[in-house]
Amino acid sequence: MPTRVPITFAPDGTVVWVEPGTTVLNAAEAAGIVIPAPCGGRGVCGSCGVKIVSGALSEPDDAELQGLSRAPKGVRLACRARVEVPVEVRPLVSRTPSSARSTHVDSRELNLVAAIDLGTTSVAAVLIDAETGRELGRASVANRQQSAGADVLSRIAAAQQGAGDSLRLAAETSVLEALNAAASMASVSVAWVHRLVIAGNSAMAGLLTGSDLNGLAAHPFTAPVYDSTFASPRLSTELAPDLEISVLGPIASFVGGDTVAAVVGTGILSTRGPVLMVDLGTNAEIVLASGGKLTVASAAAGPAFEGAGIACGGPAADGAITRVTAASEGEVRFEVLGGGEPQWLSGSGVFSAVAMLRRLGHIDGSGLFVQDGPLQTRFDRDSAGVVFFAFGEGPGCLSLSQLDVREVQLAIAAIQVAVTAVLSAAGCSAGDLTAVFVAGALGFSVDAEDLVSLGMLPREVVGITRRVGN
Repeated sequence: MPTRVPITFAPDGTVVWVEPGTTVLNAAEAAGIVIPAPCGGRGVCGSCGVKIVSGALSEPDDAELQGLSRAPKGVRLACRARVEVPVEVRPLVSRTPSSARSTHVDSRELNLVAAIDLGTTSVAAVLIDAETGRELGRASVANRQQSAGADVLSRIAAAQQGAGDSLRLAAETSVLEALNAAASMASVSVAWVHRLVIAGNSAMAGLLTGSDLNGLAAHPFTAPVYDSTFASPRLSTELAPDLEISVLGPIASFVGGDTVAAVVGTGILSTRGPVLMVDLGTNAEIVLASGGKLTVASAAAGPAFEGAGIACGGPAADGAITRVTAASEGEVRFEVLGGGEPQWLSGSGVFSAVAMLRRLGHIDGSGLFVQDGPLQTRFDRDSAGVVFFAFGEGPGCLSLSQLDVREVQLAIAAIQVAVTAVLSAAGCSAGDLTAVFVAGALGFSVDAEDLVSLGMLPREVVGITRRVGN
């Protein structure tokens, strides 16, 4: 048998021994490190970049060379580069979710209810004291399915090709990590969780429950069928012995249980007058509530809303830029989660940057960069001739390329079309709306004015838009 070789992942120093020829992406999975691969490992998006700290990786093949044209300078693609000798790498964007567990400062055991938002890119958990209704803690981790692609169609295709069991296991692992992270923050034990409610889009819920997803793979698109009472021996082992798990069912094909949760959480069904809810995410949902009826649509917005699929994008974690503003002449300021030096752009940071450049006239109506203007010295071209905007100085600085702007445009267009379709189907105009709720992780951090100025939401909703988060 061939001798295994070690690969070390900086900055934490995690080491895993793999067979020679293993891709860095597969090695990261084995090490419990999530490196997003929006294209599903085909080497075309350039988003799973890693930098070599020491040692060497295999020579890049033709597919990697093509994908590297979209990646920052001096990096390799984790999905294509292979481990042949001992090597240490540093992923440009990764999340090693916390699995810390602790005991509550009060020895009294609590009766906990937990809720999970099983998103395509992130998995969020919240813990509630069932006796008092008080929220004790919440946390978000990366969805470990990301190495199979950034969008639901990539995951469905992977399941059809035999990866269903591994994707189900990845979903369960992500749920446990989110619960453990929330429990650690609240200083409680996940063994006290007696009831667990999981909400996700149709594909994510279907993958978790091991359901047949063929109906989501082709027209006319039908929702997966699964029992709302879910049995998971793995989750039951970690949580309370009498654990009850509920997975919310879908409304329609790509309008899943997460939309059901959002409708209940916002209370829009009981409001007077037409109310619009937009749940921003990789798979976005739009709901219009009017007269006790719901009109719904889904939009394949892509992963840009969550910082994926962007050359210097990443999750909303410590080190992520969440907001960008232009200060004095030629100066750009950042808001960074956790403080410290910026490492990448979160979804809200990407949209904030695009909105800023649009306001300054550096992006025209068609989405093309206009270099002339107050920040003209920050524009340059990469080796492939693609124009990019640099947030800092030097070859390793964060940047936003013309291709990134196109990804944002596609996401905006998908939402805009879905909003227009829902309004039309309900016989309603934007001027008739009495309120707009923007849900999702991005919906909690992005400025409503940016959503309007970029054309995602109609101008008539200025002043009536409310951010509600997850």
